[in-house]
Amino acid sequence: MNKLEFTEFLGLIRAWSLFMTPAASLIGIGYANYLGLIHNYLEILYFVLAVLGALLLHMSVNVLNDYYDVTQGVDSTESPTARYRPHPILTGKVSLPMARALGFSFMGLGVVIGIYLALIEGLWILIFGLLGVFLLYAYTGPPFTLKYRGLGEISVALTWGPLLIGGFFVAASMGILKPAILLVSIPPMLIMFAIIYANNYRDRNFDSRAGVKSLAVLTGRYGYGIYVASLITAFIITVILTAAKITPFTSLIAIATASMVPGLIKDFRANKYDIDARTGRLYTIFCILYGVGMIINSLI
Repeated sequence: MNKLEFTEFLGLIRAWSLFMTPAASLIGIGYANYLGLIHNYLEILYFVLAVLGALLLHMSVNVLNDYYDVTQGVDSTESPTARYRPHPILTGKVSLPMARALGFSFMGLGVVIGIYLALIEGLWILIFGLLGVFLLYAYTGPPFTLKYRGLGEISVALTWGPLLIGGFFVAASMGILKPAILLVSIPPMLIMFAIIYANNYRDRNFDSRAGVKSLAVLTGRYGYGIYVASLITAFIITVILTAAKITPFTSLIAIATASMVPGLIKDFRANKYDIDARTGRLYTIFCILYGVGMIINSLI
Protein backbone atom coordinates (compact mmCIF):
# COMPACT_ATOMS: atom_id res chain seq x y z
CA MET A 1 0.00 0.00 0.00
CA ASN A 2 1.20 3.50 -0.72
CA LYS A 3 0.50 6.33 1.70
CA LEU A 4 -2.83 7.29 0.14
CA GLU A 5 -4.04 3.69 0.03
CA PHE A 6 -3.06 3.12 3.66
CA THR A 7 -4.90 6.30 4.66
CA GLU A 8 -8.00 5.11 2.86
CA PHE A 9 -7.71 1.73 4.58
CA LEU A 10 -7.58 3.43 7.99
CA GLY A 11 -10.66 5.43 7.04
CA LEU A 12 -12.48 2.31 5.88
CA ILE A 13 -11.92 0.44 9.16
CA ARG A 14 -12.46 3.68 11.16
CA ALA A 15 -9.16 3.13 12.94
CA TRP A 16 -9.85 5.89 15.47
CA SER A 17 -12.75 3.87 16.89
CA LEU A 18 -10.81 0.65 17.42
CA PHE A 19 -9.27 1.80 20.73
CA MET A 20 -12.63 1.16 22.41
CA THR A 21 -12.29 -2.61 22.06
CA PRO A 22 -8.93 -3.12 23.88
CA ALA A 23 -10.09 -0.54 26.44
CA ALA A 24 -13.15 -2.70 27.16
CA SER A 25 -10.91 -5.76 27.41
CA LEU A 26 -9.22 -4.26 30.48
CA ILE A 27 -12.51 -4.57 32.35
CA GLY A 28 -12.79 -8.27 31.53
CA ILE A 29 -9.26 -9.12 32.57
CA GLY A 30 -9.37 -6.66 35.46
CA TYR A 31 -12.44 -8.25 37.00
CA ALA A 32 -11.09 -11.78 36.43
CA ASN A 33 -7.92 -10.67 38.23
CA TYR A 34 -9.96 -9.11 41.04
CA LEU A 35 -11.79 -12.42 41.58
CA GLY A 36 -8.50 -14.34 41.57
CA LEU A 37 -9.25 -16.34 38.42
CA ILE A 38 -5.98 -15.71 36.57
CA HIS A 39 -3.28 -18.21 37.53
CA ASN A 40 -0.71 -18.38 34.72
CA TYR A 41 0.66 -16.66 31.64
CA LEU A 42 -1.13 -19.06 29.29
CA GLU A 43 -4.44 -17.49 30.33
CA ILE A 44 -3.01 -14.07 29.41
CA LEU A 45 -2.02 -15.41 25.99
CA TYR A 46 -5.55 -16.64 25.28
CA PHE A 47 -6.89 -13.29 26.47
CA VAL A 48 -4.63 -11.44 24.01
CA LEU A 49 -5.88 -13.73 21.25
CA ALA A 50 -9.46 -12.87 22.23
CA VAL A 51 -8.63 -9.16 21.94
CA LEU A 52 -7.22 -9.74 18.45
CA GLY A 53 -10.36 -11.61 17.41
CA ALA A 54 -12.58 -8.85 18.80
CA LEU A 55 -10.59 -6.20 16.93
CA LEU A 56 -11.07 -8.08 13.67
CA LEU A 57 -14.81 -8.25 14.30
CA HIS A 58 -14.84 -4.52 15.18
CA MET A 59 -13.11 -3.75 11.88
CA SER A 60 -15.61 -5.99 10.11
CA VAL A 61 -18.68 -4.21 11.45
CA ASN A 62 -17.18 -0.79 10.60
CA VAL A 63 -16.59 -1.80 6.99
CA LEU A 64 -19.87 -3.64 6.51
CA ASN A 65 -21.84 -0.83 8.15
CA ASP A 66 -20.58 1.59 5.50
CA TYR A 67 -21.06 -1.01 2.76
CA TYR A 68 -24.70 -1.68 3.60
CA ASP A 69 -25.51 1.97 4.29
CA VAL A 70 -24.30 2.79 0.76
CA THR A 71 -25.93 -0.15 -1.00
CA GLN A 72 -29.25 0.52 0.74
CA GLY A 73 -29.20 4.22 -0.11
CA VAL A 74 -28.74 5.52 3.44
CA ASP A 75 -25.29 7.07 2.88
CA SER A 76 -24.60 9.31 -0.09
CA THR A 77 -22.31 12.20 -0.95
CA GLU A 78 -25.00 14.50 0.48
CA SER A 79 -25.34 12.71 3.83
CA PRO A 80 -23.81 14.09 7.05
CA THR A 81 -21.49 11.07 7.19
CA ALA A 82 -19.66 12.22 4.08
CA ARG A 83 -18.91 15.60 5.66
CA TYR A 84 -17.57 14.73 9.09
CA ARG A 85 -15.37 11.65 8.51
CA PRO A 86 -13.49 9.85 5.72
CA HIS A 87 -15.75 7.59 3.69
CA PRO A 88 -13.57 5.80 1.08
CA ILE A 89 -16.54 4.00 -0.46
CA LEU A 90 -18.42 7.22 -1.23
CA THR A 91 -15.30 8.88 -2.62
CA GLY A 92 -14.68 5.90 -4.91
CA LYS A 93 -11.30 5.08 -3.35
CA VAL A 94 -12.64 1.67 -2.29
CA SER A 95 -15.09 -0.23 -4.50
CA LEU A 96 -18.19 -1.87 -3.10
CA PRO A 97 -16.96 -5.41 -3.94
CA MET A 98 -13.64 -4.71 -2.23
CA ALA A 99 -15.36 -3.31 0.87
CA ARG A 100 -17.65 -6.33 1.06
CA ALA A 101 -14.75 -8.75 0.65
CA LEU A 102 -12.67 -7.01 3.32
CA GLY A 103 -15.60 -6.83 5.74
CA PHE A 104 -16.40 -10.52 5.52
CA SER A 105 -12.70 -11.45 5.55
CA PHE A 106 -12.22 -9.64 8.85
CA MET A 107 -15.34 -11.32 10.19
CA GLY A 108 -14.16 -14.73 9.05
CA LEU A 109 -10.77 -14.34 10.72
CA GLY A 110 -12.43 -13.19 13.92
CA VAL A 111 -14.77 -16.19 13.86
CA VAL A 112 -11.84 -18.59 13.34
CA ILE A 113 -10.10 -17.17 16.42
CA GLY A 114 -13.34 -17.47 18.36
CA ILE A 115 -13.81 -21.11 17.38
CA TYR A 116 -10.22 -21.90 18.39
CA LEU A 117 -10.73 -20.29 21.80
CA ALA A 118 -14.05 -22.11 22.21
CA LEU A 119 -12.34 -25.46 21.61
CA ILE A 120 -9.89 -24.63 24.40
CA GLU A 121 -12.05 -22.69 26.84
CA GLY A 122 -15.48 -24.15 26.35
CA LEU A 123 -19.08 -23.24 25.64
CA TRP A 124 -19.34 -19.74 27.14
CA ILE A 125 -16.74 -18.18 24.86
CA LEU A 126 -18.62 -19.67 21.89
CA ILE A 127 -21.97 -18.30 23.10
CA PHE A 128 -20.63 -14.79 23.68
CA GLY A 129 -18.80 -14.89 20.35
CA LEU A 130 -21.74 -16.10 18.26
CA LEU A 131 -24.14 -13.58 19.80
CA GLY A 132 -21.61 -10.81 19.20
CA VAL A 133 -21.06 -11.79 15.56
CA PHE A 134 -24.80 -11.98 14.95
CA LEU A 135 -25.49 -8.52 16.42
CA LEU A 136 -22.53 -6.98 14.62
CA TYR A 137 -23.73 -8.28 11.26
CA ALA A 138 -27.41 -7.67 11.95
CA TYR A 139 -26.80 -3.98 12.75
CA THR A 140 -27.07 -3.11 9.04
CA GLY A 141 -26.87 -6.50 7.33
CA PRO A 142 -29.96 -7.92 5.60
CA PRO A 143 -32.46 -9.24 6.36
CA PHE A 144 -32.19 -7.96 9.94
CA THR A 145 -31.06 -4.31 9.47
CA LEU A 146 -31.53 -3.56 13.18
CA LYS A 147 -30.28 0.01 12.76
CA TYR A 148 -33.19 0.78 10.44
CA ARG A 149 -35.78 -0.75 12.79
CA GLY A 150 -35.06 1.13 16.02
CA LEU A 151 -32.92 -1.65 17.49
CA GLY A 152 -29.43 -0.61 16.39
CA GLU A 153 -28.51 1.47 19.43
CA ILE A 154 -29.53 -1.33 21.78
CA SER A 155 -27.72 -4.04 19.80
CA VAL A 156 -24.42 -2.11 19.74
CA ALA A 157 -24.70 -1.28 23.45
CA LEU A 158 -25.22 -4.96 24.27
CA THR A 159 -22.28 -5.94 22.08
CA TRP A 160 -19.79 -3.48 23.59
CA GLY A 161 -21.24 -4.09 27.05
CA PRO A 162 -22.14 -7.57 28.35
CA LEU A 163 -21.10 -9.57 25.28
CA LEU A 164 -17.67 -8.05 24.71
CA ILE A 165 -16.71 -7.54 28.35
CA GLY A 166 -18.22 -10.87 29.36
CA GLY A 167 -16.34 -12.58 26.54
CA PHE A 168 -13.05 -11.02 27.62
CA PHE A 169 -13.72 -12.13 31.20
CA VAL A 170 -14.34 -15.72 30.09
CA ALA A 171 -11.21 -15.67 27.90
CA ALA A 172 -9.05 -14.42 30.78
CA SER A 173 -10.49 -16.92 33.27
CA MET A 174 -10.19 -19.98 30.99
CA GLY A 175 -13.90 -20.47 30.41
CA ILE A 176 -15.30 -19.51 33.81
CA LEU A 177 -18.35 -17.24 33.83
CA LYS A 178 -19.39 -15.27 36.88
CA PRO A 179 -22.82 -13.58 36.48
CA ALA A 180 -21.50 -10.49 38.28
CA ILE A 181 -19.48 -9.56 35.18
CA LEU A 182 -22.78 -8.77 33.46
CA LEU A 183 -23.55 -6.22 36.19
CA VAL A 184 -20.02 -4.82 35.94
CA SER A 185 -20.54 -4.26 32.20
CA ILE A 186 -23.63 -2.08 32.64
CA PRO A 187 -21.85 1.32 32.99
CA PRO A 188 -19.81 0.87 29.77
CA MET A 189 -22.94 -0.45 28.04
CA LEU A 190 -24.82 2.75 28.88
CA ILE A 191 -21.98 4.93 27.63
CA MET A 192 -21.81 2.93 24.40
CA PHE A 193 -25.56 3.38 24.01
CA ALA A 194 -24.98 7.14 24.32
CA ILE A 195 -22.33 7.01 21.56
CA ILE A 196 -24.57 5.32 19.01
CA TYR A 197 -27.61 7.31 20.05
CA ALA A 198 -25.67 10.59 19.64
CA ASN A 199 -24.46 9.47 16.20
CA ASN A 200 -27.95 8.61 15.01
CA TYR A 201 -29.52 11.65 16.69
CA ARG A 202 -27.18 13.95 14.79
CA ASP A 203 -28.12 12.21 11.52
CA ARG A 204 -31.81 11.78 12.35
CA ASN A 205 -33.21 14.21 9.78
CA PHE A 206 -31.26 12.73 6.90
CA ASP A 207 -31.89 9.16 8.09
CA SER A 208 -35.61 9.85 8.36
CA ARG A 209 -35.75 11.05 4.76
CA ALA A 210 -33.91 7.86 3.75
CA GLY A 211 -36.54 5.74 5.49
CA VAL A 212 -34.33 4.75 8.43
CA LYS A 213 -36.25 4.41 11.68
CA SER A 214 -33.40 4.39 14.18
CA LEU A 215 -34.23 4.74 17.86
CA ALA A 216 -32.94 8.32 17.65
CA VAL A 217 -35.41 9.03 14.84
CA LEU A 218 -38.28 7.44 16.75
CA THR A 219 -37.49 9.24 20.03
CA GLY A 220 -36.01 12.47 18.68
CA ARG A 221 -38.36 14.59 20.76
CA TYR A 222 -36.78 13.16 23.93
CA GLY A 223 -33.24 12.83 22.58
CA TYR A 224 -31.55 15.26 24.96
CA GLY A 225 -33.04 13.57 28.02
CA ILE A 226 -32.18 10.09 26.77
CA TYR A 227 -28.55 11.03 26.12
CA VAL A 228 -28.12 12.76 29.47
CA ALA A 229 -29.85 9.98 31.41
CA SER A 230 -27.71 7.25 29.86
CA LEU A 231 -24.47 8.99 30.82
CA ILE A 232 -25.50 9.98 34.33
CA THR A 233 -26.95 6.52 35.05
CA ALA A 234 -23.65 4.93 34.03
CA PHE A 235 -21.83 6.80 36.80
CA ILE A 236 -24.56 6.18 39.37
CA ILE A 237 -24.40 2.42 38.73
CA THR A 238 -20.60 2.50 38.97
CA VAL A 239 -20.94 3.84 42.51
CA ILE A 240 -23.71 1.37 43.39
CA LEU A 241 -21.61 -1.59 42.25
CA THR A 242 -18.80 -0.52 44.55
CA ALA A 243 -21.17 0.16 47.44
CA ALA A 244 -22.59 -3.34 46.97
CA LYS A 245 -19.03 -4.73 47.02
CA ILE A 246 -19.39 -6.19 43.55
CA THR A 247 -16.45 -4.11 42.33
CA PRO A 248 -13.42 -2.93 44.36
CA PHE A 249 -13.25 0.63 45.66
CA THR A 250 -10.27 1.27 43.36
CA SER A 251 -12.59 0.96 40.34
CA LEU A 252 -14.12 4.28 41.42
CA ILE A 253 -11.16 5.95 39.72
CA ALA A 254 -13.36 5.77 36.60
CA ILE A 255 -15.61 8.39 38.17
CA ALA A 256 -12.92 10.94 37.26
CA THR A 257 -14.24 10.84 33.70
CA ALA A 258 -17.48 12.44 34.89
CA SER A 259 -15.69 15.75 34.39
CA MET A 260 -16.13 15.18 30.64
CA VAL A 261 -19.90 14.86 30.85
CA PRO A 262 -20.96 18.55 31.14
CA GLY A 263 -19.09 19.41 27.95
CA LEU A 264 -20.60 16.44 26.14
CA ILE A 265 -24.11 17.38 27.23
CA LYS A 266 -23.57 20.95 26.03
CA ASP A 267 -22.29 19.74 22.66
CA PHE A 268 -25.14 17.27 22.27
CA ARG A 269 -27.62 20.10 22.73
CA ALA A 270 -25.68 22.12 20.15
CA ASN A 271 -25.76 19.12 17.76
CA LYS A 272 -21.98 19.19 17.27
CA TYR A 273 -20.88 16.98 14.40
CA ASP A 274 -18.24 15.13 16.47
CA ILE A 275 -20.42 14.37 19.48
CA ASP A 276 -20.27 10.60 18.85
CA ALA A 277 -16.47 10.62 18.59
CA ARG A 278 -16.14 12.66 21.77
CA THR A 279 -18.54 10.37 23.62
CA GLY A 280 -16.41 7.52 22.29
CA ARG A 281 -13.39 9.04 24.01
CA LEU A 282 -15.36 9.03 27.24
CA TYR A 283 -16.08 5.31 26.76
CA THR A 284 -12.42 4.54 26.06
CA ILE A 285 -11.02 6.47 29.01
CA PHE A 286 -13.76 5.24 31.36
CA CYS A 287 -13.07 1.60 30.43
CA ILE A 288 -9.31 2.01 30.86
CA LEU A 289 -9.67 3.55 34.32
CA TYR A 290 -12.42 1.11 35.34
CA GLY A 291 -10.32 -1.90 34.34
CA VAL A 292 -7.02 -0.59 35.68
CA GLY A 293 -8.75 0.22 38.97
CA MET A 294 -9.69 -3.45 39.30
CA ILE A 295 -6.19 -4.60 38.37
CA ILE A 296 -4.38 -2.37 40.88
CA ASN A 297 -6.69 -3.53 43.67
CA SER A 298 -4.68 -6.74 43.90
CA LEU A 299 -1.47 -4.72 44.32
CA ILE A 300 -2.69 -2.77 47.34
